[in-house]
Amino acid sequence: MRRGIRCRRSHGRADGSVPARVSCVEEAMASRAALLLTGGAEPKNDFQRVFRHRDFRILWFGSLASFFGSWIQNVARGYLVYELTGSKEKLALVSFLGMLPVTILGPVAGGLVDTLDKRKLLIWTQVVFAACALYLAFATWRGFVRYEDLLIVSVIAGITGAVESPARQAVVGLVVPKEDLAAALPLQALPFNLARVVGPAIGGYLVARFGAAICYGIDGMSFVALIFAGIAIRADLSPRGDRATGLWGIVAEGMRYVVREDRLRRLFLYETALSFFGLFYLSMMPAIAKDILHLGADGLGELYAAAGVGAVIALALNSWSNNKTLRGESFKGTQIKAALTIFGVSMLALSITTRPIIAFPIFAALGFSAVVVFNTTNLLFQLIAPEALRGRAIAMHFWAISGIGPFGVFLFGWYSEHFGIDS
Repeated sequence: MRRGIRCRRSHGRADGSVPARVSCVEEAMASRAALLLTGGAEPKNDFQRVFRHRDFRILWFGSLASFFGSWIQNVARGYLVYELTGSKEKLALVSFLGMLPVTILGPVAGGLVDTLDKRKLLIWTQVVFAACALYLAFATWRGFVRYEDLLIVSVIAGITGAVESPARQAVVGLVVPKEDLAAALPLQALPFNLARVVGPAIGGYLVARFGAAICYGIDGMSFVALIFAGIAIRADLSPRGDRATGLWGIVAEGMRYVVREDRLRRLFLYETALSFFGLFYLSMMPAIAKDILHLGADGLGELYAAAGVGAVIALALNSWSNNKTLRGESFKGTQIKAALTIFGVSMLALSITTRPIIAFPIFAALGFSAVVVFNTTNLLFQLIAPEALRGRAIAMHFWAISGIGPFGVFLFGWYSEHFGIDS
């Protein structure tokens, strides 16, 4: 039976004001749009069930546009650093400094997400990202870009990302009801990984034909999409944490919760191990492409795209497994352990590979297994943590991925510089 349409009040705009009561006509139009999206019937699958929510659709398409720009820029950054320096150690240092702020600020960022307005966080972090990208676009275009510029921008973007990532993930939990959250999270990860398939190939083509500046320019403009999304979302994105506790008390509460909750503690350790020992390969891809596989900018983009194809397959698996309720979380645990095994075997295969035709499926397997682990743990962190602690729990999840990873990136980058990347 179709439910009646009720008027409801929209919540906080970007300027902090509260709009007037939404009319029944507007509600009816929104409801009709949702019905059209689902074919005029009750939703039959995860896609229809999640995309009937207006705010989720806005966030999803905004993320898709933004991530396309980011993946195009990602190829340009690695290629530019390696062209400027020819050093694997300096290539790793750019990634290290970009991720280091998460190591320092990760848990604190979770406290900020729970105590500050997520709408303002989402909007202003995109403004900072855009400013960084547009500066590098101008500096590269005019020919005065330096390696030091890339280091400074990496630090600024890293500080901003330490807050933006948990904030954006926390918004997902506020724009869909909890019963749809398990279906929403794999779909919310889809823009990142769709862009990961197509964006690097576009980036490689643009770098090879026009240079890195155009890639940075596209990236800077792409952040407008998420700025618009932050303004347009109607859901209440106001603070959920108790400000009376104080920021440090809030941070400590979140860390204690993750450490004491047995399931989250085990997930945190899985993520930490993969991040430290495995994710350095992402920062080394320009060196692998050029020195081991003898590929140019186009080939580097294709390697990134191969990893993206594996990631999209992983999201399809995660979405399929959400419907398998027989084994519940134990099935998710098996998924994580199998993916960790695939990742380890793929890294061993990569270490002895010199042929691109073999490297492409290996990178697809690496992308697949990493996304299975990180997407599944992200889902479980959001489902297990209560709403008041969700921002801090998600921040600990990102801390395990991006906060521990920098040390592995720098260590293996130094090792590759002195003993060879193929060792």
